[in-house]
Amino acid sequence: MKDKKIAIIGVGGRTGTMFAFELKDIADILGVGREINKTITVKKKENDLIPLDCKIISDLQWPKESFQPDIIFLAIRNPVAPAIKYYYQKSKEHNVFPVLVLSQNGIKAGEEAIDALKDILGPEFKKIKIIRLSLFNPIDRQEDNKTIKINYSLPVRVSFGMISGPGELNDIKSLFDKAGFESVEFKREEIKNMEFSKLFFNLIGIASASRELSIQEGFEEKESFEEEIEVLKEYIKTVKAFGGEFVNFPHYPVKTISLLIEILPIKLLLPFRKSLAKIVARGREGKPKDLREINYYNGAVMNLGKKTGVPTPINKKVLARILKGQ
Repeated sequence: MKDKKIAIIGVGGRTGTMFAFELKDIADILGVGREINKTITVKKKENDLIPLDCKIISDLQWPKESFQPDIIFLAIRNPVAPAIKYYYQKSKEHNVFPVLVLSQNGIKAGEEAIDALKDILGPEFKKIKIIRLSLFNPIDRQEDNKTIKINYSLPVRVSFGMISGPGELNDIKSLFDKAGFESVEFKREEIKNMEFSKLFFNLIGIASASRELSIQEGFEEKESFEEEIEVLKEYIKTVKAFGGEFVNFPHYPVKTISLLIEILPIKLLLPFRKSLAKIVARGREGKPKDLREINYYNGAVMNLGKKTGVPTPINKKVLARILKGQ
């Protein structure tokens, strides 16, 4: 018997589908999405298409009594507050407080979640474990009139930690272990640095994508590469001014790379740009950069710059170029 009930909000999308597929054999999964009339399939590296065979409902069909989850994986795009209010208002009616797992990019999801739960539950929001999760696997999504195809490779690599709530996370760590995830738990006081470091990783390639170039193409062009480095240099300054720092993840040495970019002038990095492009592109597995949440990438850098008094003109320039093209 599966001992956990998990509702995954965002099945049909990249992250929600991946989590539903990888956890369905060890937990009772309910998928919630908006493309419930389409066949959802998963193609993992060197495998054929495999249908996602868990129960899937629309958000409007969210069950009142038949399925009260132990965990809600919120795997939708930013912002998170409207969805949290919708689902936890219904949970409140049944006096249940499922664990909330947030997999969104950027550095605001945790703060928005706490504020939303306070609005709904008042002091009782403290009963809810709020977990911040960073996912490192690139995921591709293709869609036609009948089918959604999700493509990613294994192992699933995540870092996670609790930002609010009681107790420990041994049950979550055990869940990830049983699913074969490569997972690293961060202490509560380290979560903001985890978020800062994941955003650093996500910013790489955005300047190139804003010019409609792949990472390899963008790094090979001198002007585009210089803009990539300037974006990161500005971000490093804002994080340092905020009092944050960068951390290394397994396979992703963000702290080491950020230190090199911070101290080395661009002219010393130029000779290595093709090698750097190969390293970064290998980690992305050829998947295109998703710019739909650009306000939570370069926009987040600009907002942090405003808070800390650090100018961020290059991030502003890149953001404006993307928004103009959308």
